[in-house]
Amino acid sequence: MCTVNIKVDDVLVRRINPGLSSRESINKWLQGQVNAMIEEMAAEDTVDLETAREMLHQTIREVYAEP
Repeated sequence: MCTVNIKVDDVLVRRINPGLSSRESINKWLQGQVNAMIEEMAAEDTVDLETAREMLHQTIREVYAEP
């Protein structure tokens, strides 16, 4: 795990959620947002089994269709 420093406009953050009134609450919220973004990005690269199978079959069809 790595640690980074990020500057956040606390006034804008409070406009999103007025309950985020302390540095600790903002840090916790921001960590959750970053985690969700990373999870979403990681999920975009995954493929379910049926999709992977179809991709494999399509590749095989294309290879065998070549002269």
